[in-house]
Amino acid sequence: MQILIVEDEIQIAESLKKNLRDEGHNAMIAQDGEAALKLINEIEFDLLLLDWRMPKITGLEVCKQLRKQGNQTPIILLTALGDISNKIEAFNAGADDYITKPFSFDEVLARINAVMRRAKLSKDVLEFESLTLDLSKRVVTTQDKKYIHLSDKEFDLLRVLVQQKGEIVSKEQLCKLVWDLNFVPQTNICEATIKNLRKKLEEITGKKYIKTIYGEGYLLIAD
Repeated sequence: MQILIVEDEIQIAESLKKNLRDEGHNAMIAQDGEAALKLINEIEFDLLLLDWRMPKITGLEVCKQLRKQGNQTPIILLTALGDISNKIEAFNAGADDYITKPFSFDEVLARINAVMRRAKLSKDVLEFESLTLDLSKRVVTTQDKKYIHLSDKEFDLLRVLVQQKGEIVSKEQLCKLVWDLNFVPQTNICEATIKNLRKKLEEITGKKYIKTIYGEGYLLIAD
């Protein structure tokens, strides 16, 4: 696996890197959140080990930014903060696991293996309420096995909304993640696709899943 270690304590980072390489993994180090985000934009990693407290941008903020962008790379937070409130904050930010310092490498390796097993099981399927999205077959079904036939862009749009459920997704984000555009076009392509997707979901399920938050974007809700 390709693993990024984001840790400003260089002795800890180098120890993790050596041990991970001994286990057959490729490992790289970034010493602050800003450098981590730059590397993540350039390289596709299988797993991120993020220290919570770092210079420039904290590991928690890196986690939040990645999840907001739709990046679902598995993340394990490393931190000296051990209160239950800190753990809840980490999981709410989108972390997949949480390891309290000091730790042994055996624990880190066990947590990595567990997180990657869960990621493999959930990689091809997303769920929200009665909807199931099969990412490999690109089909959407309901709990009672009804198919919802969507266009490619309608499917991608629903996928992004499900991946970021509970978060408002801006039009700018949708244009980037669905149409690979770094700008909002003058056409109403986003609004039209949202309208068609809403209609198809409601026709099959009888529910209105997509809420418009005027001036901000769109939010997937449990009807």
